[in-house]
Amino acid sequence: MILRALDVSIRRTGDAGFIIAIMIMVFLTISITWEVISRYVLGSSTVWVTEVSGYLVAGVLFMAIGKVYRDNGHVAMSIIVDKFPEHTHAHFMMIVDFIVLIFAVFVTWSTYDMAMLSLVLGWKSSTTLAVPLYIPQTLIPLGSAILVIEAIRMMIVRTGSLK
Repeated sequence: MILRALDVSIRRTGDAGFIIAIMIMVFLTISITWEVISRYVLGSSTVWVTEVSGYLVAGVLFMAIGKVYRDNGHVAMSIIVDKFPEHTHAHFMMIVDFIVLIFAVFVTWSTYDMAMLSLVLGWKSSTTLAVPLYIPQTLIPLGSAILVIEAIRMMIVRTGSLK
């Protein structure tokens, strides 16, 4: 029962990250479209679209990564792995989940450290906007943390505890 509740919570967290990524994509589409219209039709460009778009693309990637991993929507080289017997394939995928988990923990920790350093030192972008860098940097450890819990969930699912 506890594992089921944990499974639901992790899925909802991954789904929430994905919804945030979709909302960021909608905002990116609208703002980049506005930039194009503004530049080529009205003859003046905005100050913020290029910079903010760069930050938000990273946000989209990291906020969606957990759900994409859960749904096996990522790029994978499966031509050899798919030829393994089912039992070997399951063990191999557990190893992959563990490697993803280690990588995601490292990325979460290091990017959280980077964002907190930016906050403490008051680092800002060197552009006209002077965006406090911790704001866009925070999306990376958040998305990576979602990947951590999704990788743990996948390992539990592969052991058969949640089937």
